[in-house]
Amino acid sequence: MNNLNLIDIEASGLHRDSYPIEIAILVNGKILSWLITPEKSWSHWDVAAEALHGISREQLSKHGQAARYVADAINGAVARTNGLLYSDAAAWDAEWINTLYDAVGALPQLHILPLSDLFSEAGYRLFEQQRDALARSGHYRRHRAVQDVKMIYAAYTAVTKTEQP
Repeated sequence: MNNLNLIDIEASGLHRDSYPIEIAILVNGKILSWLITPEKSWSHWDVAAEALHGISREQLSKHGQAARYVADAINGAVARTNGLLYSDAAAWDAEWINTLYDAVGALPQLHILPLSDLFSEAGYRLFEQQRDALARSGHYRRHRAVQDVKMIYAAYTAVTKTEQP
């Protein structure tokens, strides 16, 4: 995997009080991921979101890592990079990263940028078509962070190979 660094976050919902529950990053060619045990102040839970990602509160309690651990692990992983992580949902992912780091009083050593910044307008439309085709292929479990990162990377690679002269 090339130098493209990616992030994908699954959350408790799409509400202003939602919080990150699963994060995957692709950094320096390696995928890292974490389920996150909710902080005591994080209470919003959307059953429709749970139906999409399939992650229950019980799973988070049983298999999640502390928010502080996840924030420190992400900072450690991006320390060997320029700190730029690309996302196909940058606004949402940036909001959830801020929620994570604010909860533990830490500063993120990363900046989330829209994946669309890496493409022309037409190129990004091709990326979206490729990503959607991969989602329909049955080879990826959509709305799980690791699978989404793999799918985004595969779509990015397919489109950038065809865009090169």
